[in-house]
Amino acid sequence: MTDWPLPLKASCLCGQVKMTIAAPPICTFACHCRDCQKLTGGAYSLTLMLPADGLKVEGETEIGGLHRPELHHHFCTHCKSWLYTDGFAEGLVNMRPTLLEDARWFTPYAETMTADRLPGAQTGAKVSFEGFTGEADFPSLMEGFARHAPSQI
Repeated sequence: MTDWPLPLKASCLCGQVKMTIAAPPICTFACHCRDCQKLTGGAYSLTLMLPADGLKVEGETEIGGLHRPELHHHFCTHCKSWLYTDGFAEGLVNMRPTLLEDARWFTPYAETMTADRLPGAQTGAKVSFEGFTGEADFPSLMEGFARHAPSQI
């Protein structure tokens, strides 16, 4: 899809952090890794990958989850909702699409860490990886997502 109805609006559970998406998503993902399972309390996490300058965040956030130099998981300081992650690739951010005002259109294009997938956990992703993707995978993922992006939002 090329005509994204931007800006998209999102917020944490308590509403103290509000986010505006001003750039089209690059790709959508589901991650089955054990860390995401523990962070979400679910079978996998969902991700809307965006250019970092396309995400505006208003409200106070704190780093939580895994404290690694290469990953920064941002949470609301009040309700502790996991909002977005940065640091994994320069100029990109992974935002939690379930925080969107309307996330009914969201489907992951790719799923990662299927080696850790729980029995019965299905995402509908078009592309699967047993491990994590790397920056070298991004061009083909972006191209595939552009071909399969939702036609209606």
